[in-house]
Amino acid sequence: MLQPDDLAPTPTSLDQILQSQLEEAVGYYFYTGCDRITQTLLAQCQWSIVSLDIPTLTIACPDAKTYWNLVSNIKCISDYLSRVTRPSRIEVIPGDRKNFYFKVEVGASMGND
Repeated sequence: MLQPDDLAPTPTSLDQILQSQLEEAVGYYFYTGCDRITQTLLAQCQWSIVSLDIPTLTIACPDAKTYWNLVSNIKCISDYLSRVTRPSRIEVIPGDRKNFYFKVEVGASMGND
């Protein structure tokens, strides 16, 4: 059992507000940095960026066509996301439950590409 001094501090309401503002800002800069095609694809889905252990872009697709369009565009999406935050993760969730849940890790290195 860990001593109280060895435990992580309990997040305060201010921590939660700051976390929410950070996620909103990262989402804004990610979306505005995307080309029109990618923005159109994202607009058809429910998506968010959550920053827990690693910033994660989660995209829930409404149908199979949108899912496959997003998955085929994943390289561009990862490039846009890596401009805002690295390392990060992208998760694409199929709406029809017939396709595979897709997850990719994005650029862990911070060096010049």
